[in-house]
Amino acid sequence: MIKIELHERETFTYASGWDELDSWAHIGTAKLLQQRMTREPDGYDDGGAYLAKVIAPSSLKGRDLSRAIAATMGGSSCRHEHDCCGCPSTSAIVKRTSAREYSVHLRVSYNY
Repeated sequence: MIKIELHERETFTYASGWDELDSWAHIGTAKLLQQRMTREPDGYDDGGAYLAKVIAPSSLKGRDLSRAIAATMGGSSCRHEHDCCGCPSTSAIVKRTSAREYSVHLRVSYNY
């Protein structure tokens, strides 16, 4: 089990790579229970696909945390002004499966 800190983006002034300059609110700590590869990397720019399970804290049971989980587990920190830098980008699609449980589909690609 891995603990992850969930943050929700409050402003959307900056693009990916610079988004830490936006305003973010700390939501709480969730548990990342399982993560398994669902598709092997295919080609030089494909990092594969993964499926993860996240359990939200009981104090946030009634709140939908899908956006906060996607913002925490997805995105890119690339700041290069050119292509072919090799930086990873992660796409996170989150589905709420119960009051506290979330299924997260992750797809990793590299900028080549």
